[in-house]
Amino acid sequence: MRTIVKLKEKKSLNNQIRNPLKLAKWGLQWLLNASGPLTVGAGQVGGGACTKYATNGRPDIQFNVMPLSVDKPGMPLHRYAGFTASVWQCHPKSRGSLKINSNNPIEQPIIKANYFKNQTDRDVIVEGVKILREIYNQPSFRDLWDIEVMPGLEAKTDEKIWEQVRDNGGTVFHCVGTCRMGNDKNSVVDPELRVRGVTGLRVIDASVMPKITSANTNAATLMIAEKGASMVLGTPISISKGADLG
Repeated sequence: MRTIVKLKEKKSLNNQIRNPLKLAKWGLQWLLNASGPLTVGAGQVGGGACTKYATNGRPDIQFNVMPLSVDKPGMPLHRYAGFTASVWQCHPKSRGSLKINSNNPIEQPIIKANYFKNQTDRDVIVEGVKILREIYNQPSFRDLWDIEVMPGLEAKTDEKIWEQVRDNGGTVFHCVGTCRMGNDKNSVVDPELRVRGVTGLRVIDASVMPKITSANTNAATLMIAEKGASMVLGTPISISKGADLG
């Protein structure tokens, strides 16, 4: 869920990107020196935090902060000076499903996302929005903005915040679990990453994760790939005791 505030001064990429001289400068920086604003991603600050629903001190939400604002990804930036801070859950409890619809590989599968089916997921995302509000209402930042565009001042209660999340939230990255690994009969692959019921087929990617990791899935996926490759080649591989990505 994105929260957006309107800045008092033109200190946002929303304004700078409309300056042709700035754009030309950025283009030259990127072309000649591989430097400048065009070399960085939109989310320049991130972090994790624990809501009151977190357990064992493990962060259950992540933040992503961007010096710009937009209605939806891929659309033009707002004409006002906007600032965006987004929140998403690290450990959603809701579970969707992916099922093969036919033996025709061209036919689309049946996908049921079931986003926010579990009430805890709704509670956690609402708390995440409230934490973001606390951050940009701190004295060191409060004087820089004047209007909360999203979710907006009318969203004062948990119920109203949830309504804004439901209507304006979006999906992000790190999908996992459609080929869950496990020892039970309902798991798609066994602990050797072999697809149950199919000879000579392994799945070696993030889809075998039974649960999503606490942080971004890239490092864990690389570890799965290394381990899976060693299984295929029959070569033992050791993993450092310090590697804790759960």
